[in-house]
Parts: sequence; structure tokens; C-alpha cells
Amino acid sequence: MSPPTPPGRPPLDPPGTIVRSVARSIARRLAEQHQVVGALSSVVDLADNGESDSALDEIGLVIQHHRLPVLRTEYELLVVAATQLDSPDSLTDTGVERFVVADER
Repeated sequence: MSPPTPPGRPPLDPPGTIVRSVARSIARRLAEQHQVVGALSSVVDLADNGESDSALDEIGLVIQHHRLPVLRTEYELLVVAATQLDSPDSLTDTGVERFVVADER
């Protein structure tokens, strides 16, 4: 099920929905790290504004800069979004795979 579309905005494209969802998931897990949550909110804003390519680039940079742990399922979703956008370099250039951890149980 897709997250609701913010009022007054067109529906998100599938990659934008994915990136938005992953950014929110990471932000929830790391809620006590306010600087990280702020950086991830900019990713959500980009996705909400239909800038899926930029949102994907930004989430890779945020993960790299803050050295954020990324759950395996979150990473797999980002790979799907990158594939849909024909932009795998958004993840490989920032080395996001280095930060992948096992999913929590």
C-alpha cells in the first residue's frame, strides 16, 4: 500500500514512493539523532516534490556522510528505485552497500 499523497501534490511515482518510504524508515529507527532526521526530511521533501532522482542521490549522500546503518530490506528497495530510475550510480558512487546491516527481528 502506498503512503498517502500530500494534499495539493500529484501522486508520487514508484521510485519516489520507495525513496520516501526508506528515508522515513531510517528516520524512525534513528529518531534520537536529530541531525540525521533533519537530513532525511530533505530526502522526503525532494520525493514529495517529484524529484525522485535527486531524492535518491540525496539519500545516498546522507547515508554516506552520517555512516547510517541501512537494513538489508531498505537497501534492496533503494536498488529497485535506482533500477527504475536507471541510476545505479546513485548508490554505488556513495558506497551505500558498505552500510548494510542485517534486518532487525
